[in-house]
Amino acid sequence: MIKVSKFYCYVALLALLGGGCSLSPKYVQPQTNLPDSKEVIEAAKEIEISQKWWEDFGDFTLNGFVEEALRNNYDLLVAMQRIEQARSQWSYARSDRYPNIKAQGEGLKNRKNLAQNQLENYNNFSLSAILSFELDLWGRARDADRRALAQLFALKANRDMVRLSLIASVAESYFGILTLNNQVQLSKDTLKSREENYEYRKKEFEAGKISEIDMQQAKSEMASVRAQLQKILMEQNSAQSAFLILLGRDGAGVFANEIPTTPQVLPNSPSIEAGLPSTILEKRPDIEAAEQNLKAANFNIGIARSAYFPTISLTGLFGYASPQLNELISTSNSTWNFGGNFIGNLLDFGRTSASVDLAKSQYEEMILNYGQTLRTAFGEVRESLFNYQMAGERLGSLDEQVMALKRTLEIANLRYEEGYTNYLEVLNTQSSLFSAELNQQSAKLETLSAAISLYKAFGGGWDKQSYQEIE
Repeated sequence: MIKVSKFYCYVALLALLGGGCSLSPKYVQPQTNLPDSKEVIEAAKEIEISQKWWEDFGDFTLNGFVEEALRNNYDLLVAMQRIEQARSQWSYARSDRYPNIKAQGEGLKNRKNLAQNQLENYNNFSLSAILSFELDLWGRARDADRRALAQLFALKANRDMVRLSLIASVAESYFGILTLNNQVQLSKDTLKSREENYEYRKKEFEAGKISEIDMQQAKSEMASVRAQLQKILMEQNSAQSAFLILLGRDGAGVFANEIPTTPQVLPNSPSIEAGLPSTILEKRPDIEAAEQNLKAANFNIGIARSAYFPTISLTGLFGYASPQLNELISTSNSTWNFGGNFIGNLLDFGRTSASVDLAKSQYEEMILNYGQTLRTAFGEVRESLFNYQMAGERLGSLDEQVMALKRTLEIANLRYEEGYTNYLEVLNTQSSLFSAELNQQSAKLETLSAAISLYKAFGGGWDKQSYQEIE
């Protein structure tokens, strides 16, 4: 059995010979001129985000919806399946760097035919291992392995970006539905008061106490509120449909049982003190995906260049052959052969050059894509920081406006009842108050949306270390 050990030594030697040089360029992370943090906000602390940042809003119903979406959302499930596909492709590419060994067995038995003066019965049994191996002298297999791994990492980072976007969408959609519910109730209450006011003015007109203009103005205001309610109801239905898609649900029972239809006080926006972190490159999965795609394109150049050089393949066979099955595994019955082949292009009319040029162009495209991703990320951070600050200030301004209009309406009603002004002043004030109250609800949502966007812009607590682990 000594020859068997030698055979496996040959296999190990071939594997070592396969680790040739790489023809891909040395990868260097592109240098990009990034914005100065002072352009965004001065004297600010670097943000620290929990991986479950949505829990900062203190809404247990939202927490449940987020977990449900992470289990059932189709976009996220598709992204996860693409990772599994990439993992299989990487395993396939990695196996191409090692020998391929197959087992082969055969059994033959010839029947004796004395009428034709044939020889005695002849048996032939064989059992062998067949080895085939391509020497990776130019690093093609190794670069293909590295390219597949980079593509796997890119898809994992993309999955994490899909996950982050999904969570942000669920949170914003949830708060949006609560806001629309509040606006629907506000519109219904306002419409009821406008209908009662119109009926009262109609009776006054019929009694000759007011002019038809006052009655028609009351009717116009009632119709305006009704039209606004109908618009909000359409927005509410669209928001509910989108929310169901995010959750991966088919039914609408969630809106009857899990999300209250009665007016709800929205949570306050979390307090976030944030500047532009120097580690932004470590916190955004989309930036990581762009860089991994760049690395894959870099290795692809080496794969294309390897076509300039010949392919050297080795084959070998080791086994046993015997006319007797019970004597097959015997040193005296061993058999082996070893050989190789050489294949190279003499003339390909520019095919290889075109492939190399294509790979280089794709690499340059990935450099541009990487730079664009970086600038988009910093743009989103800058915009989110500004919007977060402005949204809070705008809500404060609208709170003041609503309080002022409520007092104005009280004064306008007194002036009308005492005959100092016409009814148009009352209607205009009512209309302004209704519009301001709707805007107040929207502004409250904007503060929450601004916080969600800020969490998302900073990567949502993305952990690069755990991402790099191969499950």
